[in-house]
Order: sequence, then C-alpha cells, then structure tokens
Amino acid sequence: MGFMGFGMQKWIYTMRPRQPYSMERKGSFTKIPIYEREFKLRPSKNKGNYNFGILLFLVLTMLTCISIPNWLKQARIHNQKVETLREAKNDRAFKFLLTSGTRRLNAQNYIGALSEFKLAKNIKPNSIEANQLLLEVVSLLCEKNDIYCKEYENLQF
Repeated sequence: MGFMGFGMQKWIYTMRPRQPYSMERKGSFTKIPIYEREFKLRPSKNKGNYNFGILLFLVLTMLTCISIPNWLKQARIHNQKVETLREAKNDRAFKFLLTSGTRRLNAQNYIGALSEFKLAKNIKPNSIEANQLLLEVVSLLCEKNDIYCKEYENLQF
C-alpha cells in the first residue's frame, strides 16, 4: 500500500484498506498523558543579592541630595538676573515714554501725549511725575472736548 522510503514507519506501509462501514483505524501511537500536577504558592528559594540594588539606591539618593541645593541656588541666581534685566528694561521704557510724552505735549499733540503717559503709568503706577503729566494732559483735553472729562474724573492716584 505505501512506499517504504523517505522515513515512513512500518506500521504505516503495512496497513490494509479499511472495510466499508467499519470504524476508523487508529495508528499505533500511544495516548498522551494528561498533565495533572498541582501548583502551590511557595516563597522563592532564590534569595538573590540585593546589596547592589540597595547600594545603587543609596548612591542615587546621595547624588540628588547634593545636587538639589546647587540647582536651587543656580535657579535663584538666574531668577535674580532675569528680574534685574526686566527692571532695567522697564526703567528704560518708562524714561522713553516720559520724554516722548513731554515732546508731544510741547508740540501740542495732546492725544499722543495721553497715550504715552498712560503707558508710562502702566509701567510705574506710583510715579508722581507720570501721574502729574497725565493729569495735565487730560485736563487740557477736557477743556477742548467733553469726552475726556469722564476720564479726568475717573483718574485715581
């Protein structure tokens, strides 16, 4: 029935044809046993060496404890530098706005002077000079146009 070559086993090539309406033939293989082992939770027998992990943790903790104060010191220094630069820029802008506003006031460009003095007051709200110039410009504009009289009344110093 079968060809004997190419690794066929003897039980395969000695098989006879099946009778009609008979049960299927089964090969001569053995039944695979069912694995019925029970598993129990037990602590691990492998204790391992945790010294390296603990040492690594301690070293990292020490490094962070050393580096955090230095980082905070550098951040404080940086913030102070940024704040001084910001104050210097605000002072320059304030002086520019005051000089520009006085030039416009002298040239009788009252609306332009008003905008300059408002910006200067936004930079330094407690400046006496900016508040006086703003009050002067608003009073001059109120004399010419009634729209600015409400602004004159709403000025708060």
